[in-house]
Amino acid sequence: MNRNMQVVPADANEVVENTDEPPSTETCCCLTDTRRKTILGGIATLGIGGSWVASTQLAQATYQPYFHAPYLVVWFCSVWMAATFPLYFASVRTCTRENKPLATTVKECAKVFGEQGLTVKSFLVRAAPFSVLTVAAHYMFVLALSLLPGTDVSALYVSNVSFVYLLSWILLREKFASAGIMSVILGISGIVLMSYSDGFGGSSLLGVALGVGASAGHALYKVLFKWLLGEADSGQVALFMTLLGLCTLLFLWPVGLVLYFTGAEIWGLHALPWQYLCATAGFNFAFIQLINFGAAFTFPIFISVGILVAVPVNAAVDAIVHNKTVSAIKVMAIIIFIMAFLLLLLPDGWEEQVRKVIPCKKKGPPQEELFTSRSLRRIHSCSPSRASNA
Repeated sequence: MNRNMQVVPADANEVVENTDEPPSTETCCCLTDTRRKTILGGIATLGIGGSWVASTQLAQATYQPYFHAPYLVVWFCSVWMAATFPLYFASVRTCTRENKPLATTVKECAKVFGEQGLTVKSFLVRAAPFSVLTVAAHYMFVLALSLLPGTDVSALYVSNVSFVYLLSWILLREKFASAGIMSVILGISGIVLMSYSDGFGGSSLLGVALGVGASAGHALYKVLFKWLLGEADSGQVALFMTLLGLCTLLFLWPVGLVLYFTGAEIWGLHALPWQYLCATAGFNFAFIQLINFGAAFTFPIFISVGILVAVPVNAAVDAIVHNKTVSAIKVMAIIIFIMAFLLLLLPDGWEEQVRKVIPCKKKGPPQEELFTSRSLRRIHSCSPSRASNA
């Protein structure tokens, strides 16, 4: 049958019904896409929160009498990042109909390093410093777990949004808004309260300092990535993460040997807790992948909520499994960190929306009239000669 042929209805009423325009496919697709992103966002929130709690608790479980090697744990977890781009390439080939060769895909994703693409110079100049930065920040985080409960360290990690805002204002020249100022103030207040909860001194203060250092290090990584590499798509991020893992594998392993022979870390090949190491690396890998690529499938708000969910869940795990209660001061510090985090999630122009809802006081006279009245009073209070000159 010809597709252009129209079927004439037998009844006039049927003509009226058929003349009604069908619902817009664009609206249906939009609603369907929103619903799909919302469902995926809920899954991403649970995945991010669960993987973050699991990696934190398992990394803390690696500390045993015969094994005390936070750098080895961090190095082992960082090496797993080398599998990011192979998994990305396999997923693209599986989920799409594109059959681009591996070399072509790598060449396209390597544009994140500049016009020349991936070279030895770009690998050493851009990938190597980021690898050192991520390993150093992660090392401080895992080392802090030997001094503080997982709840405290994860709460201190939430404060990285304040550091991100400060560094973005310094390096990226972003606008300094009122919500950002309040977030920075709350973040500093939460850090002070967390330090005060166990007293200013001893191992607790060192643990807080390490947690803050880890938070600042991760914030510096985010801001430097955007400053030096700009906006990157999923393929470029996957290639960059793989290069970080390869750089860690090739160049940072001597640091572990130095720490071992100097006695700073205790471990042996015959007594490695492989079950904790592999589980920690696996959940850490899942957490990083969900953070980096979750925004491509859902709304960014779900990614942020997933990080916040990890704090109370860690507190519940510490209370149930480790019998560690959270003091009232720490609860206040955690609430302050969450408030600082939520402030930066406010949309642009939220102050105007608040002014529309909350009635404001009556405005005073315009500045020009106020200036004129003050000038007149000043003139009248002068001597007659000065007044005439004025």
